Amino acid sequence: MRLIIRTDASPSVGTGHFMRSSTIAEEFLSLGHEVCFVGKIDPMNLIIERFQELGLGFSVADPKEFRTDNKNDILLIDSYSVPTSDPFITRENWFKTVSISDSITPKYDVDLIIKPSLITRTGLDGGSRILSGPEYIMLRSSITQNRPQVTTGTVPMKILVVGGGSDPSGFCNAVVEALARSPYEFVADVFSDNFDRDLQADQRIRIHKVSLQIEDYARDCDLALTLASTLAIELIARGVPIGIASAFENQISGAQEMLSLGLAAPIGNRDISGTWIIDSAILHDLITSEAFRSNLRSKVSGLIDWLGAHRVALEILSL
Repeated sequence: MRLIIRTDASPSVGTGHFMRSSTIAEEFLSLGHEVCFVGKIDPMNLIIERFQELGLGFSVADPKEFRTDNKNDILLIDSYSVPTSDPFITRENWFKTVSISDSITPKYDVDLIIKPSLITRTGLDGGSRILSGPEYIMLRSSITQNRPQVTTGTVPMKILVVGGGSDPSGFCNAVVEALARSPYEFVADVFSDNFDRDLQADQRIRIHKVSLQIEDYARDCDLALTLASTLAIELIARGVPIGIASAFENQISGAQEMLSLGLAAPIGNRDISGTWIIDSAILHDLITSEAFRSNLRSKVSGLIDWLGAHRVALEILSL
């Protein structure tokens, strides 16, 4: 079979669609199947590195020029912007069709819906079968082990700050501003392609361009501050205590879910003008209280087993 992934990625769109659909691509490739990405995918560092991990090089087809085979091709669509009436995604063009769907995804006419949710939902959605819950959380193969247990009293604390694939909301700016005002001893590694704060030589804060180097810091951090995105799920799988916020409409339900399950702490919010308000009291507790962090770690421990992408791939192939 051939898996055709219709998705987009850019500094404005973000990288979430591409990164989560790439986990299924990785599984299909490992099972000996062909994979093609189709859409508008900008060659950002994170994207290029992920293509290299997949062994594909940076290869993206134009939907207008791509020829489909309805006896062999499976369509996987992960998008908010592709119209449901787009001729490319018409079911007649495909052997089977699948969508990765969250709260604002259009109601695509597909055989299977994958909902990247930590809450198990069963039944049908508009006639399409649903896969959801911890057992279907899709992670990259490089995320294979829990992080080492944090030693109480580690000094300085290691904090990871990430605002998504390109940080278009300015989340990192706001978090760093709050951290810079704090008296705590820490080392914060901040990943953002949209950073514009003057740190005035604060040696506690280090700025990086967004790349898969995030992996190295995620394995060894004591705390992460991030958006309710694909990365937040990866950090939960690792057992990292996290503070989260939602910057966009599609992140609201994910944030509510993580907070209602006690898997994360609410680090702040973004008002209607786009201004971030970081909760200094929660930030204080996350940094200073080992008991607070330990409680978060206990909630996420063992929740995700890293086999979700494999299960999803097998479900797709069995359609």
